[in-house]
Amino acid sequence: MTVYSFELHFTAPSGETVIDALYEAGWDDATVSFDPVAGGPGVAAFDREAGGAVEAIASAIVQGRSAGIEVTGVSEDLVTLAEIADRTGRAFATADHWAVGRRGPGGFPEPKVRRPRVSLWSWAEVATWLHRNRLAEVSPMEVELAEVCEIADSLIRARRLQQRLPEKDRERLHHAVA
Repeated sequence: MTVYSFELHFTAPSGETVIDALYEAGWDDATVSFDPVAGGPGVAAFDREAGGAVEAIASAIVQGRSAGIEVTGVSEDLVTLAEIADRTGRAFATADHWAVGRRGPGGFPEPKVRRPRVSLWSWAEVATWLHRNRLAEVSPMEVELAEVCEIADSLIRARRLQQRLPEKDRERLHHAVA
């Protein structure tokens, strides 16, 4: 078994019983940051032993829901060039050179959010590119975790956004994109 480190973002009602319910549901491997007096948003940082990233993340989501919370997201996927440099143990200039094509084989992922000063990239895409091109020590497990976090986060967001539509429109949209 491998230990997977990730975060779940959630909202929960106020009350001291929330933390106990999460622990009883199986979140004994998480550090939970949540104000039980006020309720609202919280974050749980996991170090979960599992056979794969999907198993680790899915089990944490199911356990959280069984404890009465709403999971709103999975580990932040967007990173700056400075964070890419930090995660890979490289200089900022190296990450910048990868991004503009001055170093490496080219094909660095495009930013997800373009900004004049600090653009944001998908860590899952960058980790995959780095691993494939052997430009930094990014393990297959790190790539797997980053990809599953990105997918899980996208699915959670899509599920929440769908609730804004009337049932008929949700079904129509679901069939169109399925």
